[in-house]
Amino acid sequence: MRNATRAPVPEPLRIANIGAEEGVAPDVPAVRAAAALWRSLFDAPPAFSWLPEGEDAAVAWLNTPQAAAEAAAAGRRLAGARPEVVARVHDKAFAHDVARREGLLPACLEGVVTALSPDELLAADAVPALARRLGAWPAWARAHFTLKPRWGSSGRGRVAGSDGRADTPEIRGALERLARRGGAMLEPWLARGRELSVTFWIEPDAALRLVGSADQLTNASGLYRGARGSVDARGRVAAHSAWDEAARELALPLANAAAAQGYSGPLGVDLFAFRTPEGDTALRPVELNARYTLGCVAMGLVRRQLPRLREELGLAPGRLVQFALLVSSHESADPAVLQLPLAPELGPRGPALCFADAPEPLDALLAEPTSHRT
Repeated sequence: MRNATRAPVPEPLRIANIGAEEGVAPDVPAVRAAAALWRSLFDAPPAFSWLPEGEDAAVAWLNTPQAAAEAAAAGRRLAGARPEVVARVHDKAFAHDVARREGLLPACLEGVVTALSPDELLAADAVPALARRLGAWPAWARAHFTLKPRWGSSGRGRVAGSDGRADTPEIRGALERLARRGGAMLEPWLARGRELSVTFWIEPDAALRLVGSADQLTNASGLYRGARGSVDARGRVAAHSAWDEAARELALPLANAAAAQGYSGPLGVDLFAFRTPEGDTALRPVELNARYTLGCVAMGLVRRQLPRLREELGLAPGRLVQFALLVSSHESADPAVLQLPLAPELGPRGPALCFADAPEPLDALLAEPTSHRT
C-alpha cells in the first residue's frame, strides 16, 4: 500500500495593511520588511498550527472595514474579529480603562492619564479645558506631557508639551488631526526602561492561548526596531528580561477583557518599565494591539527554526537559545552568532533573525548603532 500524502492546503489571502491606523503606511524599508515577515507566517507549513488557512480565507494585519471589503471583493471570509469589535478593543482608552478598573495602573498615574473624545478636542474651549486638567496634575507630571492618538501605532502622530502649557501652536495645530484619529490620550511623558510585549491568540469561544513574550526594541521616537528573547526546546518564547513574569500577569486581565468584548484572533499587550517620582521602578500596561504584531511574527519565525537550532546550537531540553529579530540588520562578524537573513530581496540590511547560546554575543550586536537602521 502506498503511503498517503496530504495535499497542500491553499494559503489564505494576505492583506498586509500595516499602518492602517494612520491610513496608508509610509513606503519605507522598515514597513516593507514588516509586511514581508508577516506574510511569511502563512507560508506552508504555517508558523503556528492555529493560523487561518484555506483558499476561502483572508487574513489582515488589522481587521478594518477596508480589509473586510477587500476580502469580500475577493470572495474570501476575513478571519478573526469583526472590525467594529477591533475598533473598540484597539482604542488606547480601552486598555487604560481596564488597567484602572483591575488595579493594574501604577499609583502615580492615577488621575493623570485621561482619554479625550473627538468632541472634547474640537470644542471651542478645548485648550482652556486642557490647561485646567494639566493644572490639577502634580508638578512632575505636567513638566513633560504628551497627547497621542487613541487609534495609532508606533508613537506616530503624538504631540509633546511642557510646563503644563496647553496653549501652544503645536497643540492647537494637532487637535483636529487627533480628533480624526478617534481622540487622544493625555498623559505624562515617561522615560521608558524595558519595553515588553505579551502575545495571545484568542479563540472564537474566548479561550486564550499564550503565544509568548518578548522584549521590544524601539528607537527614541518609539518606532519598532525588533524583538529580543529566548526560546526553549519546545518552542516556548520568553522575554530576555527580569520583568517577564510580571508582564505576563499584568497582560492577562487585559486579554480576558478583550475576549469578553467578543474579540478573537491575535492580541498583543504592550508594557514598559519606568521610574516613578519616588524613585522606584514600575511596570505599566499601556495598550492593546488588536492585530498581529511583530512580536507575534518573531515568535512564529523563531519556532520555524527549532530543527536548525537543535542541530547547530545544541538546543535541548533544559537549555535556552537567545534570539533577536532585527527589522534592519547588518552582518555579524562574531562566529558565536547564527544570523539568518529573512528577506534577501530587501537587500543586505534587510530583516534577520540572530541566535546565540548566550546573551553576550547578542548584547554586543545590539549595541552597534547600525543594527537598527530604519
